[in-house]
Amino acid sequence: MGIEAFTGARDRLLRIIDDETDIAMILDETLASLHAVTRFSWCALMTVDPRTLLPTGGIVEGFAAEACAPFWDNELLAPGFNKFNALARSTDTVATLYDVTDGDIERAPIYTDLYAPLGVADELRAAFVLGTTCWGVTDLVRATEDGPFPSHEVSQVRSLAPLIARAFRGGVCRLDAATHGPAAMLVIDGRNQIQNMTMESRALLDELQTSGVAEPGLPSLLGAAVTRARFSRTSTNLVTRVCGISGRWLRVTAVPMEGGRGQVGVMIEPARSSDVVPILLESYGLTQREVEIVLLLARGLATKDIAAELSLSSHTVRDHVKAIFDKTHVNSRGELVARIFSEHLLDGLEAAVRHHS
Repeated sequence: MGIEAFTGARDRLLRIIDDETDIAMILDETLASLHAVTRFSWCALMTVDPRTLLPTGGIVEGFAAEACAPFWDNELLAPGFNKFNALARSTDTVATLYDVTDGDIERAPIYTDLYAPLGVADELRAAFVLGTTCWGVTDLVRATEDGPFPSHEVSQVRSLAPLIARAFRGGVCRLDAATHGPAAMLVIDGRNQIQNMTMESRALLDELQTSGVAEPGLPSLLGAAVTRARFSRTSTNLVTRVCGISGRWLRVTAVPMEGGRGQVGVMIEPARSSDVVPILLESYGLTQREVEIVLLLARGLATKDIAAELSLSSHTVRDHVKAIFDKTHVNSRGELVARIFSEHLLDGLEAAVRHHS
């Protein structure tokens, strides 16, 4: 696995960065590139939500499907080394278990919990980061007979990591756009009557009916958002999320139009993946500030870092965290993130992950 293999892996990644490659192909090409530069027997290669660092899909190779939940329980709840949220904030986003434990990997809870029965020599983890944003992670695991990851192979994975991050960012953004679907666009007059609308609008308007009988004109859910946007003195637009009658979440953006006649432009679209976690958090009765804090907790930020990010005192952040724990019935940050993940996101992740034997 010398310079020729590395050059081939690098060129493979460069080709998919500039193409309109879908996320499935990006994952396949990334996995092939990693195999080209280092040896491993088990692998999890995952896209993540940049706001929470929770996984959204990917490829699992070698691990049994039933190992998915225990792996993430260990990641979110157990102490350990090279946690993904720590790597994503580190100046070096690639690390091995052998190095961080000084060769004694049995010190790591993940070894005891998952790796011991497999015969594992080492684990390499990487977070794929651009700037301050993490777009994906990987966990590569070597068998006992192969020994720890050699330093030159770790260096090659480290050199590929920025290219993988660029490829993941493009694929995730295209995936969001592809699953987004056509948007409904409407112009609402000063009396909350529909003045104009696009062809796709009717189906999404039907989603917003609040009773079994179709409401004539503008559904009341949408009318409330339009009225609030029209008379708001604090913002130039209003963005909200509403749940349709099918249980599907929709994103509504209402923008007052120029002219002084009370017209409001409205866009209705399926909620993006980045909308899902805030919706779930709000279902616990969390305030907007508390939602912001949970998203920062999920990224692994300490109290003082959250305080700096939100321009709050550390004491105020601790008060918010206590309120969050009370509302979600948990006792720790890890338990909070694990609950959100296991109760609301794990089933979707398992459906989105492809397993290779």
